[in-house]
Amino acid sequence: MCGRYVMALRAGELVDALESCGMDEVSLGGELPGDDAQPWRLSWNVAPTSTVPILVERYEEGEGRRREVHAARWGLLPRWAESAAFSSKTFNARSETVVSKPSFRSAVRRRRCAVPVQGYYEWQVTQDEGASKPVRTPFFIQDAQAPLILFAGLYEWWKDPQREAEGQDAWVLSVTILTGPSPQPAEADDDGATGAVEDDGAAVAADDEGAAQGEAVLTELAGLHDRLPLAMSPQSAAEWITPGERSKQEMEVAVGALRTDAVQVARGWRIHEVDRAVGNVRHDSPELIRPVGTMF
Repeated sequence: MCGRYVMALRAGELVDALESCGMDEVSLGGELPGDDAQPWRLSWNVAPTSTVPILVERYEEGEGRRREVHAARWGLLPRWAESAAFSSKTFNARSETVVSKPSFRSAVRRRRCAVPVQGYYEWQVTQDEGASKPVRTPFFIQDAQAPLILFAGLYEWWKDPQREAEGQDAWVLSVTILTGPSPQPAEADDDGATGAVEDDGAAVAADDEGAAQGEAVLTELAGLHDRLPLAMSPQSAAEWITPGERSKQEMEVAVGALRTDAVQVARGWRIHEVDRAVGNVRHDSPELIRPVGTMF
């Protein structure tokens, strides 16, 4: 799952990072004040219900498709939610049921987005012999090469009845992150083996090393948690956020493809243990991602 992550980029920096990850022609949504000002707080400990940036694509008559960064509440609020508190339990959406579950089934067919993060935290739970309570050890996970991970997300618009009664702008944009089963090392496809010509020994060795590294990452991810946020390649992200309504059957296929793609993306991650201070949302500084013990 994904319950904490890092997003400490200003709006302009985020646009640059998205474009360096292959998401071309990104602009800021109209509600964002500028490159150096944004409604989200720069944070190394983003928690559910926080305001976070998302990447959406929309179509405008005469202008074509536009990719834009918008600010959203982390935790999806379906239109029928009675209060904003509902979002505290919808910050993740299980990909296996997202097409049919009432909270998400409308958004998955019509309102898909990417959630950019600089890395996320996961806790490994172990039980020491003789200990009365399990030990929760936090790890920070980030892409080894790219500045961002792009998680598959869904967004929704919800009207806040209290703000409406007070005559304020009542519409709230909210988002959730899709998750799937943690990958297993055996989930590699044939293309992940070597791809090098047989007479190039150095290339074969490098590919073998890369494949082994990817397998090791998958093994560690499986050992951390049984759920994994679904990360996307730039190509998958471009397809996922394409606007337009799709059928339930089409989305079942699309979500299945996301789960497969997420395993391959995860091979390129790096994992290290961090201080347990990250477990308290009041702690928020770059020190939180400093390695305690490097796994890779």
